[in-house]
Amino acid sequence: MPVSGRRDRFALTAELLEELADHRGRDPRERLLVVDEAQQLNRECIEFLRYLHDHRLTRFALLLVGGDGAWKVLAKEPMLRSRIYRRVVFRALTGDQVCELIPRFHPVYADAPPELLLFVDDHFAHGNLRDWAAFTATAVELCRAAGRDRIDETLARNAFALHGGTRAAAATH
Repeated sequence: MPVSGRRDRFALTAELLEELADHRGRDPRERLLVVDEAQQLNRECIEFLRYLHDHRLTRFALLLVGGDGAWKVLAKEPMLRSRIYRRVVFRALTGDQVCELIPRFHPVYADAPPELLLFVDDHFAHGNLRDWAAFTATAVELCRAAGRDRIDETLARNAFALHGGTRAAAATH
């Protein structure tokens, strides 16, 4: 008998299948299951994802996201390899892409000059959206504390300091 409040894997699987089958009037092609850190998946996990995806009641897109080694892990499993529609490799944003995207990323950057965006990118984010997200959270807090709604170089430098300096400086220590 399961411990109070805990269910066994069969009950959890049934609940998951029910959730993936319950479209609540939505187009089933609009359902997306995202698995991050796909490089950590083992054969049993991959087989379980295949089971869920191929189940007669479910219809959803499966997005496997991973860092170094993800493609190696996924490609060696024939049951999954034949189901992979496309491998997409993400590269760091270029300076031009940063200047185009980041002002739309968050209102704190709406009127930021390209020089400031490139300054932050060169010293901290290096075209990486995860780093931009971390920087943005800190920049928003600093703006709020200062009663401002836009970033400037001083605020950017303060954000760098709260993150332990620039990424280049942190990498050398």
